[in-house]
Amino acid sequence: MSLLPFLATFFDFAALVLQIFTLLGNTYNRPFLKELYFARLEISRQFIDFGLWNYCTGRDGEVTQCSQPEPAFDWTTAGGSDLAPIRDAIGLDSYDRVFLANFILYWIALGLTLAAMVVTCMSGFRRGSDFLASFLTFVAALVMIVVFVILMVVGLRGVNNAKGAGIDATGHLGPSMWMTLGAMVALLLSSFWYCVTCCFAPNRRIWSNKEAPAA
Repeated sequence: MSLLPFLATFFDFAALVLQIFTLLGNTYNRPFLKELYFARLEISRQFIDFGLWNYCTGRDGEVTQCSQPEPAFDWTTAGGSDLAPIRDAIGLDSYDRVFLANFILYWIALGLTLAAMVVTCMSGFRRGSDFLASFLTFVAALVMIVVFVILMVVGLRGVNNAKGAGIDATGHLGPSMWMTLGAMVALLLSSFWYCVTCCFAPNRRIWSNKEAPAA
């Protein structure tokens, strides 16, 4: 059997791993997970990290606590009165539906990525399943592109608003942003190799439920 379907599945699996860690990132104050956030804002020595489910706060680069995870977390609801200057500075008060849409889209992309892997593995890497997997991973990649654009626009807008608010704020995009980008690229590569496998791989079985016609 050609190695091409395994290469395609490898990229699909890589995208799935990145998506899972991005979903888990910043959910609890635990090693590694607490370092996976989409954006960080700092004022003086205090900072706040924004994730898909919640936020974490800390001082001097060390996370001290994380909020309880909640679906479609709205960044403008983070923290209490001590974080009010940061919330006001990011200027994202009307973005609640954007956060909801982004949350839903991320789960859709995860489901499509997982479905592509299940289809190819359960069917034994046949031509029809490779075509379906190519389609699923391509759609998942498109969804991830939308997610990445949403996160990039929201993250940069919040950071730039804070920097321009005159409160000596700094900020930057976090690892989860680049993991989302990595998942998107991996899905595009997976879709491409599934398509190549379907069209050009040797010794692929075209008829799954009947024998090929006699010569």
